[in-house]
Amino acid sequence: MNKLSVNGIWHVIQRNWMSFKKLIKISIFPNLFDPILYLAAMGLGIGHFVGHIGGMPYLNFVSLGLVAATGMNAANAESVTNAYIQMYLDKTYYEMSTSPINLEEIIVGQALWAGVRSTIFGTLFLLVTLFMGILQSWMVVFIPVILFITGTLFGFLGLTFTLLAPTRDYLNYFSMLIIQPMYMFSNTFFPLGSVSPWLRNVGWLSPLTHAVDLIRQMATGAVTLQSVNDIIWLIIVAVVLSFVPQSIVRSKLNY
Repeated sequence: MNKLSVNGIWHVIQRNWMSFKKLIKISIFPNLFDPILYLAAMGLGIGHFVGHIGGMPYLNFVSLGLVAATGMNAANAESVTNAYIQMYLDKTYYEMSTSPINLEEIIVGQALWAGVRSTIFGTLFLLVTLFMGILQSWMVVFIPVILFITGTLFGFLGLTFTLLAPTRDYLNYFSMLIIQPMYMFSNTFFPLGSVSPWLRNVGWLSPLTHAVDLIRQMATGAVTLQSVNDIIWLIIVAVVLSFVPQSIVRSKLNY
């Protein structure tokens, strides 16, 4: 594994930002349509019959969970579909690797950019909850930090699968078997405390569960010592996952 350079990583982030600026207007609606649809169906629809969950109205419960889920999906799209195109179709990674930037720096820069995208779209949905009057604490200013950490974590996870995928068709398996179950079973739409112990334990392993809990706590001002544990857990998982795509990128891309 080659030594990482801050300048190289920053160049990768800047390059992605320049491309993103050209498409930002047409990117907003697709990234927000899915959580808004779930908000309408679950929060406004089922929430009318459910009442309160976890000490808050079900609409608030679902809305804050969807903030984290929106960030996860944005990071996943960047590190899976967009990264695959850059790796194999557009040969963007190859072009950058012919400069002083090495492949490991490209991977780290791409994951950090996934964290930035997670922050952008997760914060946009957070604004939706603001207009709905759901946010109750000044600590919401720290939610973008949680979105960035979570997005970077999923960036490394998505890049690992993208590097291992034999063809583009296999990317669907990652979304169906990993991302969608996390979306549904990470304390997003119902509390894990109400399910069987084995499913509760599986849900606890999901990084999204910890991000959802943190965002709900910050939105309501109910931050506890457990919140610190959740942050530490997310950071540790992100750091551990960061080594995997870096260690396999050269053998998989053969640049």
